[in-house]
Amino acid sequence: MIAISEDIANNALIAEPDGRLTKEDFENLSGRFNDYVNAHDKIPNLVVHARTFPGWSDFSALIEHLQFIHMHEKLVSKIALVSDSRVLDIAPQIARHFLSAEIRQFPADDLDKALAWSAEPASEAQHVEIMEGLPRDVVGVSVRGVVTAKDYQKTIAPLVEKAHEDHGKIKLIYQIGPEFEGYTAGAAWNDARLGVMHFTQFSKIAVVSDVNWIGKAVGLFAPLLPADVHVFADAELEEAKAWISAPEGAPA
Repeated sequence: MIAISEDIANNALIAEPDGRLTKEDFENLSGRFNDYVNAHDKIPNLVVHARTFPGWSDFSALIEHLQFIHMHEKLVSKIALVSDSRVLDIAPQIARHFLSAEIRQFPADDLDKALAWSAEPASEAQHVEIMEGLPRDVVGVSVRGVVTAKDYQKTIAPLVEKAHEDHGKIKLIYQIGPEFEGYTAGAAWNDARLGVMHFTQFSKIAVVSDVNWIGKAVGLFAPLLPADVHVFADAELEEAKAWISAPEGAPA
């Protein structure tokens, strides 16, 4: 089994395996990870505390372990391995070829040091990029990675509110690239709230993305919006910029 505890002060999930690891152990770990994100609107770092490497109970457990890594490896920024196991000595060297997280190993008795390292701020990832060279009544943003509530509060919402204050009716071009991972719960709420607050203030909206579900979602909700909404592929970004920048009444 895996005993899982939260260290909110250090923004960490602590996983302490005991005995052979099962498929259910990793399903539980994945569930606890998601619960932490939804409760705190932040991605926890992972601290694995195991004096020895317990191994997997069967092949399905190994598969579930790999699936957990595949689903979360782009989200977690730090992984601390706290163990004296010789098997785990080479784990960081191997894992760095497959994971984007920063990985560090600590002796089994140094859990506190591992948690302190986990809490150290990493260089903050840039999830929202502001598009340059657009007319002043056009808000252009490109999102990647995991978009958080902070991204909305610090970047997206102020842009939209300032443009509306200066120009009244505004336009939005929103690029969701292939690096996009999703929204945290807080960001999803801010996204919905921003849309409601400015529901009648957008005259045109261009959504640029190759993400399949994004195109389907926009197609579903576009008829409900008072704005003129078009979806463009990533390769059509310049075409989308030209369309969003065209004066009102210009041919599409």
